[in-house]
Amino acid sequence: MSTITALTPITAPSAPAVTNTSRTATAGAAPVSGAASSTVVRLGEQGEASSRALVWENRTHSTSATLMARNMGNDELSTRLSGLGSELLKQVAYDGADFSQSVQQLPAGAASDTYALQVSPAKISQHGLGDNQISLSITTTSGIKVDLKLDASDGSIAVEAHSSGKLNEVERKALGKLSEAFQKSIDGLTENPPRIDLAGLTQFDSNVLAAVDLKGQIKIDAKDTQRLEFHADSIGRSLSFSGPAGVANIAVDLSKPASWGSKEQQAGALEHYLQQVDQAATRGQGRGAIIGMFKQGFSALNSDYGSRPVAQQAIALNQQDHALTTGLADFNASFAQTEEFPNPARSTEKDSFAYELAQKTSISGGSQLNRSISQEQSSHLKARYHAPIKADAILALDLSPNSQNYNYVTIDDAASSATEIAYNKGVLAKATLDMQASQSTRTLRYSLGKLQDDHTTPLGKHSTRDLLATLEPERTGRDPLSASEQAQMLATLHQQILLQQNPDALSASPLPERLRTGR
Repeated sequence: MSTITALTPITAPSAPAVTNTSRTATAGAAPVSGAASSTVVRLGEQGEASSRALVWENRTHSTSATLMARNMGNDELSTRLSGLGSELLKQVAYDGADFSQSVQQLPAGAASDTYALQVSPAKISQHGLGDNQISLSITTTSGIKVDLKLDASDGSIAVEAHSSGKLNEVERKALGKLSEAFQKSIDGLTENPPRIDLAGLTQFDSNVLAAVDLKGQIKIDAKDTQRLEFHADSIGRSLSFSGPAGVANIAVDLSKPASWGSKEQQAGALEHYLQQVDQAATRGQGRGAIIGMFKQGFSALNSDYGSRPVAQQAIALNQQDHALTTGLADFNASFAQTEEFPNPARSTEKDSFAYELAQKTSISGGSQLNRSISQEQSSHLKARYHAPIKADAILALDLSPNSQNYNYVTIDDAASSATEIAYNKGVLAKATLDMQASQSTRTLRYSLGKLQDDHTTPLGKHSTRDLLATLEPERTGRDPLSASEQAQMLATLHQQILLQQNPDALSASPLPERLRTGR
């Protein structure tokens, strides 16, 4: 692998050279204490910033340090941290050794021969001081914890890796497999607007690694900071983030793999939930990056659960049971858009958007033959927004009465879908589907700043279905279903048990004609 050769002290006119030996050099690699151990190099890149000298924390050299020197010439944060997370994790996986390095640009016009001698390595160190900080913690099943930290500011970069114990070969390989996923998470978080890219960090070997934790705070501008926390282990995944666009929280429960459906079923259910988010955003006029970030995070935590063995004593679900459940792991998810106050004439009126989505499954019973399965899906939307009275008009609210012609809309919607299945001595004893959806739209209409109308439109539907005769038509004297008809019926029922936020969607014909009436 590549290493950075010895950094030339004080008067070096060019950037460090690169040789092909090992990932971390052994000769002269140990940090040197005292002020004189500070090292100054000059980069031969184009531009005034990149031509300024760099002061290093120590003389420990590696491919990570090479990237740090190269990236110091980049103004954008996304490129300042380019490749560093991946390389640092690969370095730990390759060497299994701790590493610490930071680099700082000399102020413009500073004399390097005096500056370097006046600053000690401890003061040069930028660890924990950057406006932008990202950390990754990985815990192995043997109990060893590996911590990686990256800091970046306008004039500095710092990286650090520490392991609480000696890693074996299998553990180091498992860490190395996460290097690209770590870099993708950094690249997404440092984009503007930020993007959530965490799917790769969920795909670790749970036989070797016990947990993965990612934390980040990225300075967006002078007043706004994007924050993120992610955790994944064998029993769950969680994600929370906040920033100028809003806040979000997602938690996925992986403790009941018996309830998971096939990969195809999971993908279909995930797509359906994302469509519900889009429908809610349209109805509540949600906007901004928060909606896209929530969908990215929700997809990442639910896109692939890996292969988790079901405990031998656990109750198993058959094809019919899976058809009446979503196939996804249980979750709680919510996000809220940052509130805005666009009407200076009425400071109490706000534009807001908050959405909650959840699923809970219960599997019980004394045995496989006497099992019960229940699952509830739910959603709740609360939103407020200003809208022009005419759809093609442009809303431009200010203090003048002529601008105060608008509708102020309040949305409050709720929906749920609940299925219950029970078996008695192996015979289907209960199968029900209960669905509800309600929408409330309150519209305040203003003309020249005066309230002209206050109107609330409620809409709601409730559907309860007993599915016993549908699943087993012979109970009511009809012909039993053929194999193809049963497959069609289960596929249709699966689509109909999925959450529907629009009350009108509950009026759909429940089954094809043949399956409703029989021969």
